[in-house]
Amino acid sequence: MRTGLKAAMTAGLSGGLLGVTLVAAPAHAAAGDPGLVSLGVDECAQDINGLEVVVTDTHVYRQGRLLPLPGGLDSAVRINDRGDIAGTDDGVAALWRERQLVRIGVADPSDTYSYVTGLNERGDVVGTSGTFGGQSHAFVWTGGAMRVLPGLGGDTGASDINDRGQVSGYAWDGSGAQRAVVWAPDGTLTELGTLGGHSLATALNNRGDVVGYSYTATAGGSMRAVRWPQGAAPVPVEAPGSVLGIASDINERGRVVGNLAIATGPQQGFVHDATGPVRPVAPLVPGETTVLTAVNDYGTAVGCEFSGEASTAVLRYGPR
Repeated sequence: MRTGLKAAMTAGLSGGLLGVTLVAAPAHAAAGDPGLVSLGVDECAQDINGLEVVVTDTHVYRQGRLLPLPGGLDSAVRINDRGDIAGTDDGVAALWRERQLVRIGVADPSDTYSYVTGLNERGDVVGTSGTFGGQSHAFVWTGGAMRVLPGLGGDTGASDINDRGQVSGYAWDGSGAQRAVVWAPDGTLTELGTLGGHSLATALNNRGDVVGYSYTATAGGSMRAVRWPQGAAPVPVEAPGSVLGIASDINERGRVVGNLAIATGPQQGFVHDATGPVRPVAPLVPGETTVLTAVNDYGTAVGCEFSGEASTAVLRYGPR
């Protein structure tokens, strides 16, 4: 769950933004699969809120307008329905809210970096803090205070936080295995099941449904997109012929987005609802690589398409 669907439709951004660049607003596609549309910026779209306001790596896209990030943010990764934007400022986690930039900082005075990976509707933030070449720590920041989450003896990292305060992520254990985990609001850690190898939880919704990936074996296995329904045993999310996959996000209606690779082609985005088949998403340009990174509660997803070393922010309208 990257953003929640709120009954009260408030302003998509908290505070005015200057330096507006106008780009063409993408039109909704005809009946059938809506396909991808370009947002007109050469970077990845990271998140979308319930008002279809999108944050890319260094921009905000709103109603056909491309704007710079507010408050001096260097990069953005998350936006909620209140218009809070989480990202980084000068190499550390930061949050723009109520027309102010809050530098969240690092979890330990010796840490040299931190970054945000999750933001809920209450404005709580999760991320990872650490030192280059040293240990990393998952953290949760709420009410202006940072708290380090416990691990399994090795590095930890957080990926998302829901409105109940549950946090998804990973923890390395003493055997050298990376495990998908969920932390309860009080910090209690629960390991999630695997398909046989390393695993990582990328996102969760308010029901406690978790998505991510798991390898099928510790050595020599393939990476598969998985769903952990309310933390239960992992269920593969696969299309016929897929050889690799990762689930990136899940919304409150159970729609999962991510990317997969078919043996005969490049990686491409996919959409999977609570029932029905996994549906690969055709790229803007045939043969190019696409990924879907986030989905809002209306089913509209965002991501990016790669051509060589260049990337383009893309959007796929829901609910189809």
